[in-house]
Amino acid sequence: MKKAMSIITAAALSLSVTASMPVSAAESDYLLHSTFEDGKEQWSGRGSASVKVVSEISRSGVNSLMASGREADWNGATVPLGSEFKAGQSYAFSAYVMTEDTSSPVTFYLTLQYKSGDTTEYPKIAEVTAEKGQWARLENKEFTIPSDASDMQLYVETDGSKCSFYVDEVVGAKSGTEIGTPPPAVKMNKGDINYDGAIDTFDVILARKGIIGGITDKRTLKAADADSNAVFEVADLVLISEFSLGKIKKFPVVEPVIVPGQTKYTMEELTEKVQSELVNNEPSDSHQEKPGVKYGTIEKKTYFSKKANKNKPYNILLPADYDESKEYPVLYVLHGFFENEDRMIVRGNGVMYTRQIVGNAIASGEAKDMIVVCPLIFTSATKESASGFGDPESVAGYNNFVDDIVDSLMPEIESKYSVKTGRDYTAVTGFSMGGMESLQIGMKYGDKFGYVGAICPAPGCQGAFKWNSEEETPHLIFITGGTSDNVVGLNTPQGYHDNFTKNGVPHVWHVVQGGHHGDDSIHSSLYCYVRAVFQATD
Repeated sequence: MKKAMSIITAAALSLSVTASMPVSAAESDYLLHSTFEDGKEQWSGRGSASVKVVSEISRSGVNSLMASGREADWNGATVPLGSEFKAGQSYAFSAYVMTEDTSSPVTFYLTLQYKSGDTTEYPKIAEVTAEKGQWARLENKEFTIPSDASDMQLYVETDGSKCSFYVDEVVGAKSGTEIGTPPPAVKMNKGDINYDGAIDTFDVILARKGIIGGITDKRTLKAADADSNAVFEVADLVLISEFSLGKIKKFPVVEPVIVPGQTKYTMEELTEKVQSELVNNEPSDSHQEKPGVKYGTIEKKTYFSKKANKNKPYNILLPADYDESKEYPVLYVLHGFFENEDRMIVRGNGVMYTRQIVGNAIASGEAKDMIVVCPLIFTSATKESASGFGDPESVAGYNNFVDDIVDSLMPEIESKYSVKTGRDYTAVTGFSMGGMESLQIGMKYGDKFGYVGAICPAPGCQGAFKWNSEEETPHLIFITGGTSDNVVGLNTPQGYHDNFTKNGVPHVWHVVQGGHHGDDSIHSSLYCYVRAVFQATD
């Protein structure tokens, strides 16, 4: 089982040891330098592509960034350019690219995307043709950013090819800066903490320092974890010492240590995992009730809303064989404008298969046992229901639910049902207006919701599209859009996707090809989302 390297002993929680790596002479002058040694560094997938950091394939250091799942040549890897890069000024750019899954040479482009008024422009910065399995350099020593450019992004794409590819050592610097040739790739060997190709006394010294002061650098931690059990501890120090003295010839492989409640996946890792497992259309048998499988029970209840000053209805799906002696995580699912508590679980444009989708996912072991709550989200002390999109009171009635879910609904669920509390065990998603509200809830109450989804979300979500601390940041953000959505279009959810991308927030971008503003997009999203929630911790 994959384990995040952040699962470490209490003795290794602070920074003290990092690998000794050579740097380019001009590195201090670089405005952008992506080495991917500490993660994706704000890079994300462009179009259908997903990106992840890979080890042991690199132009320099240990890691590189891999772009895969490309459905068009413009799909690839992208990063926002920060305020250091000014419109009208000239810069030097360099990047290394490589592909292994094609027998033909591939032409790569380093491209700038920027806004010019209401239009988007895509000038090419550099071009190179790469042979299979060989690193090639994209380079332009003097590229002038257009004077009217704003919202700038740098990205790597290809000419005609949809191959997966690797990117490493991406540099942006002021024009005239000499971008040196990066040092060669370093092979990561267990026990070789300083990456000098030998396991000796110097590694033992670094391991001792790591036990005392801690190791937070992921690459160094992986090397120091000699027995590969995802925990750096005294046992690793002993193994490294014995290896350096010749007492052992190889390191044992120990089963990963599982610590209940501790991180299993970081936000980046869970996002990459979920993104790689997305489906466009859920399997048809996910809608069916199968022999030998038990399905949950739907009950209609009410709760007292402080904001509305009255009782409001909700549907609750209790898992099969619901047991008061057990505690269950909770998923809140929100409906859209003019809809009600039945829409997301009983009937939509047709029959809603939420009960079957959740039940089949739990039965197959792909989802955790969970409680699903589908409330009436319209919350008003003066109106019974919404009267129009342009009516301020109607819009306020939906916006009120952002606080109502925390102030009234969650306490009701937690008092009447056997639930696990806290952000690790609480998720929310919603459709259309409910999707927009779900994003607002996630940004305002990130300390209470560890998983936040939005299905064809309506426009109007306001906020920073980032969080101030790790404790407030959800484990997973999941946004779905449909290419045939004739209500909010694909562009509205794409806008939210772009906002998170600009802020370097890892998130799942789920595009349903042919998906409408209705049941097909909802079912596809729920099928993927219920498999993703409550997975970040053990």
